[in-house]
Amino acid sequence: MRQPTRLCAALAVAFGGLAAGQAFAQETKQQLERVEVTGSSIKRVAAEGALPLTIVTKEDIARTGATTVQDLVNLVPSNFGGAVANNNVGATGNASEANLRALGSKYTLVLLNGRRIANFAFGNSPVDLNSIPLAAVERVEILRDGASALYGADAVAGVINFIMRKDFQGVEIQAGLAKTANKGADGRNASIAAGFGDYDKQGFNLVLTGSYEHIDRLKAVQRPFANSGIRPELGVAQVSTRNGIPNLNFTDTRGNEYTGVNPLRYNGCNSPAFALANVGDPTQCATDYVKFIDLVPEQTRAAFSGRQIIKLNADHQLVLEYMHTRDRSQSFYSPAPYTEVVRFPFAIRPGTRFYPTAITLPKGMTLPAGYIMPNGSVLAADTVLGADMQVTPAGNLSGRWRTVAGGGRSDITETENDRFMIGANGSIGGWDYDAAVVMSKNKGEIYFGPGKFSYAKLQPLLDSGNINIFGPQDATSQALLDSALISGQRQQTAKSRSTEFDFRMSRELMATANGPWALGMGANYRQELIDQVSEPVLASGDEVGGDGAIPSVSSGRKVAGVWAETVYPVAKGFELTGAARYDKYKNDFGTSFNAFSPKASVKFQPMRELTLRGSVAKGYRAPTLYENLRPLSTSNNTASNWSDPIRCPNGVPINNTANPVEEVQDECNIQLAAGFSGNRNLKPEKSTQFALGLGFSPTPSMTFAVDYWNVDIKDPIVPKSEAQVLGSPVQNKDYIYRYDPRITDPAALGSLNNPIKGSQNPDLPIAYIYLPFENTAKTYASGVDFSAQFRFNAGEMGKFAVLYDSTLFVTHGYQYTGLAKTSDLGKFKDFGSAPRYRHAATLQWNMGKIGASLTNNYTAAYEDYTDSTLVGADYPLVRKVKANVTWDMQLTGEVMKGLGLTFGVKNLLDKDPPASRNSLYFQVGFDPTYGNPIGRQYYLNAKYSF
Repeated sequence: MRQPTRLCAALAVAFGGLAAGQAFAQETKQQLERVEVTGSSIKRVAAEGALPLTIVTKEDIARTGATTVQDLVNLVPSNFGGAVANNNVGATGNASEANLRALGSKYTLVLLNGRRIANFAFGNSPVDLNSIPLAAVERVEILRDGASALYGADAVAGVINFIMRKDFQGVEIQAGLAKTANKGADGRNASIAAGFGDYDKQGFNLVLTGSYEHIDRLKAVQRPFANSGIRPELGVAQVSTRNGIPNLNFTDTRGNEYTGVNPLRYNGCNSPAFALANVGDPTQCATDYVKFIDLVPEQTRAAFSGRQIIKLNADHQLVLEYMHTRDRSQSFYSPAPYTEVVRFPFAIRPGTRFYPTAITLPKGMTLPAGYIMPNGSVLAADTVLGADMQVTPAGNLSGRWRTVAGGGRSDITETENDRFMIGANGSIGGWDYDAAVVMSKNKGEIYFGPGKFSYAKLQPLLDSGNINIFGPQDATSQALLDSALISGQRQQTAKSRSTEFDFRMSRELMATANGPWALGMGANYRQELIDQVSEPVLASGDEVGGDGAIPSVSSGRKVAGVWAETVYPVAKGFELTGAARYDKYKNDFGTSFNAFSPKASVKFQPMRELTLRGSVAKGYRAPTLYENLRPLSTSNNTASNWSDPIRCPNGVPINNTANPVEEVQDECNIQLAAGFSGNRNLKPEKSTQFALGLGFSPTPSMTFAVDYWNVDIKDPIVPKSEAQVLGSPVQNKDYIYRYDPRITDPAALGSLNNPIKGSQNPDLPIAYIYLPFENTAKTYASGVDFSAQFRFNAGEMGKFAVLYDSTLFVTHGYQYTGLAKTSDLGKFKDFGSAPRYRHAATLQWNMGKIGASLTNNYTAAYEDYTDSTLVGADYPLVRKVKANVTWDMQLTGEVMKGLGLTFGVKNLLDKDPPASRNSLYFQVGFDPTYGNPIGRQYYLNAKYSF
């Protein structure tokens, strides 16, 4: 929340490669201007506040080499594991998000000029950082403290406020190139900013900015550490048995039955075109799907923004803002598996074009007792084949097929963001006021890219036998396969809209012997709307390998809030601040709730060099409309492998059932089908938090800050725990849906499309495990932030600065309802990795018009993701992901008046991200939320100002 005025001075306390300012208290001989800063509504000198506020200037941003807001936020040590563009791989329409305190991006509030931005359209997710053009940003204010008492929902872990350029005159043109040492993910960018009008003399100022950026695709096969899912050094083989040449279930002419025999297993699964892999199974092959995926999707962004200030008179001004951004990304991932989650949906009939005349059984395969050999003899005992042996198939062949011949799948996501604000601010009757109307919209469209097929088009072709599932297609079968593509068709359109009016005012109530007593207050009214429209293919679940039928969603809600804040100087150097906010939510689908968020903070300055501060607050996060209304989607998997607790208890199939176990689908030690949905009865999440800190400046060139913080979140909104359902299946039977495969009428009760809830009938396989959003027990975290800065003048050798910023977690974990607490501190658990510590340390040097910097980025090691069903028996279940350590360097210089050049290297030593068993977003071998796969990258930027 800000007034349009320049911040003249504030102390600079480091945060990593950013020479960021943090507000505490040391007076200077300058006249310091009183302004509003993030986290408070009351004007004051920035260094006077009691809040842990970090200020990142435009010069600081330039020193990082960041070209996007996402890049910049990822450098903040208190930001852990937020969603990045890499997460679009294997998904559709994911945003880039901030994640302060590693609590989840939904707990970090992102503002533009102190006001909200519409949420990302798909899934009603938090604000997409890509919707904010970095070229238009003047500075960033990062509040690492809860602020629901002022801003309302979502400001639990903190607030990141992007301040646009203003009061700028002249023209600035910038262009840059980025080149990786190992190919892939190269980038280029350009921007222009122009400012017109002298506000003091002409009564107006207009700032216009435009920017463009393109980032090339980075394929997994371009990085040795991530080019395969088979990682023997990690003890894992992240592969899929859904193959372009399937593992077959069939019967031969002698009546012998076979399960999961691959026609190419006899030659070691040697088929590079189909990415088949030998994972040690005597009969099966698997698909090394990593061969098809991206590590970084191709991305293009363009943006335009404008801000005009008009002086109405000496006390009032009119402010107009407009911003438009457009983003396009395309990500490639594995070819589509032609199957529902665990079922076998098709068969190849005898007499069709590609039906094999023989299938080779591989050497080493075990033939059971009673097996009839080709010569008619019958085996008296289990026998291991000593050599390959051909058999003649009879009847239908079934299995799991993957559309490898159609290439890797891809999605194309296009988003547009529009934001318009008209406001007025000034002073009247001794009150400073600021009022505005903000209209913000995020619109997205997702298109089927290459490699996407329709079940309705492809099923008849498979039934006809004219598609070759046993090897490469010929011209005729390839043409038929291509005719089933749906590439280029739009799959979904989404809009997220927010219209808000807010009014705020503040003043000094009275002067006291210890300083002014001040009051701020305000109110706002906001309307939020989401509209997600699924095109027919998506709505009907016709996409091969898709998420099933996804209905459209459309709804809205209204939010009204009032708040007040007061600052009272109790004694000289001792100040108390109190704030409270009340919000009322009314949803269009009939539910409503309210939230009350108080906060108290204290600042004590016993001497000018030392400031002590503390705060205690309650906050909340409202459920998003999508969390309330998400349609049921049943074509998903559980995260871990499980066995049907009735039909395959403890992994052992039962006998004597009307539908034999594993006949129509996998049921034992497998990722079971899962159904996710929204929940209209969700409550808001509630947080309780406190913080204690100090700032110490023994000299004007040396500053230190340390803050202890603690956050507890009650009733966090997450999908119901699969461990809770399948760990206690009797108590949670209503979350297990079953069906009878003998029922062919899709509308009949008991069919796959209309399964039965809570049935204990052992004849019925699982249709899906129902995992709706729910308010579970709690999430918690605590830690210590420490930052330091030391600057010194070395005379003829120039000026030096050492900057350091870090976050150390003390506790971090979660608890599901009915289950014990789980600490994920220093581990990878249900919500990703939670390293204990992260820092950024920078050495800067400047002499005249040239400068240099060297930055060390460090994130501590953590205990790796572990799934005992995927880790080889000869490997330890517990392993450490090594610390992630990189170095960045930069050189700057002014080569002529107005022309500056910057050359830098990110990841100077070209370190690979630490190895991990993780397979997030289909990427294997490293954790994409922890390490960057790009490697060493050189960049060159030129800026010309006049």
